Amino acid sequence: MPVEVLADRRIFIADFGVSCTGTLIGGGSVTFTAIFDAQHALEDAGGFVAFSVDQPRLTCVSSDISSLAEGDTVSVPVDGVDTDYTIRVVMPDGTGVTELALEKQ
Repeated sequence: MPVEVLADRRIFIADFGVSCTGTLIGGGSVTFTAIFDAQHALEDAGGFVAFSVDQPRLTCVSSDISSLAEGDTVSVPVDGVDTDYTIRVVMPDGTGVTELALEKQ
């Protein structure tokens, strides 16, 4: 038996998520709730000094974003300001939750 089920994750996303709006390349939009994370990672380019790379991501319920695809845009409230991102990678985890890797526009 899994420790978490989709119902648990839906509650977590609803409680800690923000309202986002996705705009499809072909037209149309979808509003959904997601958890925004802008983790920084140190990258080693083969030199002596590593540099920080921003890795913005959204974690959301897969069925809420089924019409979104790579290349579509998402507006996310960051520190009270709507910020636009392009979806670069759609990563469903097989449990009903999808992570979207974003690139700031």
